[in-house]
Amino acid sequence: MTTTAPSAERLADCAPTFRHVIRRDTKSEHDALEAQFAPFMTAPERHLSWFLATQYAALGALLASRPVEAERMLSGLLLTELVGRLRFDLENRGVIAPAIKSADESLDGVAIDYLVLGSRLGTETMRRRLFADHQREAIPQYFLIGTMPELWQRHCAELNSIDVGSDRATAVVQDTKAGFAIFAHAGLTQA
Repeated sequence: MTTTAPSAERLADCAPTFRHVIRRDTKSEHDALEAQFAPFMTAPERHLSWFLATQYAALGALLASRPVEAERMLSGLLLTELVGRLRFDLENRGVIAPAIKSADESLDGVAIDYLVLGSRLGTETMRRRLFADHQREAIPQYFLIGTMPELWQRHCAELNSIDVGSDRATAVVQDTKAGFAIFAHAGLTQA
């Protein structure tokens, strides 16, 4: 049996897209944040106010870190809606969440989209796991928005259009890491 080396064309078809690269290159930040949220997943009732306050502070800082051309962000309206729902949830719980500083410079809109839209997938998983036996009225509003699959699909297409190894790819990865750092800082500030 003779084997032939794969053609350059076939290898190019298998090359990771930027969507895969950003996930790989920010995995340690993502995993660290999941570890930071582990107490909430273990004892949600005890840590719910902290979790909501963390999300409020972090998403508020991301909102303030939007680029000037933020109208091109897929998650712009969603981000505003999330911050409003979190404000409502926290007011209903009598919680005041200290604001945190936004990024020193505006973050790339694609990085913010990655964080916001990606977090909706995780939030939906949490909702199903933690609030499955709750009446809808008893679930914090933050958890009721859903995953926004059409926006996620458009975002994935946008990620795939960015050339791996380009300056833009590097900037988006760095800004995504900065966004994860905002969430980590928010969690520490709300303690």
